[in-house]
Amino acid sequence: MNQRDLFYKWLFYSATALFFLIMQGLLLNRLSLWDGVHPFLPPLLALMPSTLENRDESTLFAVIFGFCTDLLMPGPIPGFYTLVFLTAAVLSGLIAGRLLMPGFLCACVCSTMGLLISGLLYLLTALSHPAISLLDALGLMGRELLLTLPFSPVIFWLDWKIYLRMRDL
Repeated sequence: MNQRDLFYKWLFYSATALFFLIMQGLLLNRLSLWDGVHPFLPPLLALMPSTLENRDESTLFAVIFGFCTDLLMPGPIPGFYTLVFLTAAVLSGLIAGRLLMPGFLCACVCSTMGLLISGLLYLLTALSHPAISLLDALGLMGRELLLTLPFSPVIFWLDWKIYLRMRDL
């Protein structure tokens, strides 16, 4: 694969992520589905390519995506999403390369892991606040996980189509 094809591959992954981020901002953030909780797609968007692509390239994509997410969405600490997506992308790359064959099952496992890492790190930062209890924070994390995971097949399908199209070049 030459540099032009590599550029277009990651441009298509970025365009897919941008589409879902726009959907997140315009639609999903306005929904109050389960006690005010709504789906949170950025961990899925950062990790799906890491289950299909080269570990180095996909980790760089996750870091850049995390940096952009930090710029656009407030996190509990500066650089929160960059740290979360980097950690999750490295672990996803290890899972996709060593434990599971890249595919839908691997993508579901890695996206669940990414949402759990995001939720647990957010939980650690939130527990420093005296008004938040552990049970409330765990309940919020569980509801968000259950509302977000149904988007995994759609995001995976689009990323899988990009992967198949660009693999043949």
